[in-house]
Amino acid sequence: MDTSVKIAIIVLVPLLISLIICLVWRSNMKTAKIARLADNYIPQNGFILTVQVDSFLYRTTKRRKIQQNK
Repeated sequence: MDTSVKIAIIVLVPLLISLIICLVWRSNMKTAKIARLADNYIPQNGFILTVQVDSFLYRTTKRRKIQQNK
């Protein structure tokens, strides 16, 4: 066999196998449904916020000198 044919087989066969696997996985992931509202996630009695806290991961401060007109 020619070297280019061997390289083509080495490259194309795994690509074909991986494509088949990805298509099978994709076909199994169609269980979600599109929802326009969040009604499924909100309880019947409504939403009650019990704690109000802001959590910041980063803190950025900018300092600028205020110029005085003399």
